[in-house]
Amino acid sequence: MSQPSGVDNMYFRIVKILTFAGGKSLTNATGFFFLHDDFLYLITSRHVVIHPAVGHFPDCLHVSLHSNVTDLRQRSELSIPLYVDGVPRWYQHPGCEDADLVAVAINDPNVLSGHVVVPFRSDDILSQNEILPLGQDVLILGFPLGFHDTVHNLPIVRRATIASSFPHPFKGEPYFLTDATLHRGMSGSPVIARIHGDCEPNDAGGSKWRLLGIHASALDVSDRDPVQDERLALNTAWYATLITEMLPDRSVATSGGRRNANSNPSVNGVNVL
Repeated sequence: MSQPSGVDNMYFRIVKILTFAGGKSLTNATGFFFLHDDFLYLITSRHVVIHPAVGHFPDCLHVSLHSNVTDLRQRSELSIPLYVDGVPRWYQHPGCEDADLVAVAINDPNVLSGHVVVPFRSDDILSQNEILPLGQDVLILGFPLGFHDTVHNLPIVRRATIASSFPHPFKGEPYFLTDATLHRGMSGSPVIARIHGDCEPNDAGGSKWRLLGIHASALDVSDRDPVQDERLALNTAWYATLITEMLPDRSVATSGGRRNANSNPSVNGVNVL
């Protein structure tokens, strides 16, 4: 589908997620679409789909998609089951059990053809080894406390800066820090930036939006005095390079290759942030 006039297609990569269990509404969060090996996934934080520490066990996600390219008020609802015959339908990183992100398989073949959906792809991801200037500006798009443009079904854009050295995983974990005041409901939001000198093909001096990470949660210190000290206003963002590492390679045969599309992504022993 073509892009609506005056609306950046970044808006159509991101959706508000509502979690449900047994038909009962539980929480809201943020997610974004990612296309890999011609299969569509919804990327979000892992604690959105399972959070044993707080007894959060949804069985379904609901998202609202634009259905008309010229009238953003028109939409349709998509229900995404998290389990099929008791088997989880999401993937998590096989080598980093603490990574707070998942890829939920979208098995409806009509999502891309029948809706205004613009997924990220692997070439949108910025390399973890990229050296960025001090205080690199980024945008984080999502649904803080569920708040958004309900008429046009569009997310909120928050400005932030990278607060740690991007090429160096913070404290050895595969995430970096952002400096911004964010809220519940932003979990799973994409962290994006325009990188100086990173031009799109045939683009006269412009640059494309690059996907740097996935916002997961606020970061605070355990010894903060709630009377004297304000919150740090720092947040964790898991490297976007983890996405392709955790997705199945559907071009490889099951034997001797990575897990196939129907394998069970393990959720045992999950340590959710």
